[in-house]
Amino acid sequence: MSAKQRAEATGKPTSPAAGLAVQWRGTSFTLPRAEDFPLEALEAEEEGKHLTALKLILGADQYTTWRGLASTAADAEEFSAAVMKELGRGNP
Repeated sequence: MSAKQRAEATGKPTSPAAGLAVQWRGTSFTLPRAEDFPLEALEAEEEGKHLTALKLILGADQYTTWRGLASTAADAEEFSAAVMKELGRGNP
């Protein structure tokens, strides 16, 4: 989905260079725009390696911060829901 399509679908304007800011458990995480995700992350996701994909998308430092806050599968699901809510997709 292009930035234009995402803006139209969600009603949220997107800046060409802006990433996605997500607040979770009092910590701010910045994710790149979906079109800027590393191809390795997309490949990992296709292979069912969701945490590897997240690590590649967040980057090493942010992933380490996230892992300090997350310790269960439910935590990963909660973080994913927060990201999807910011994207304006799925069921918040």
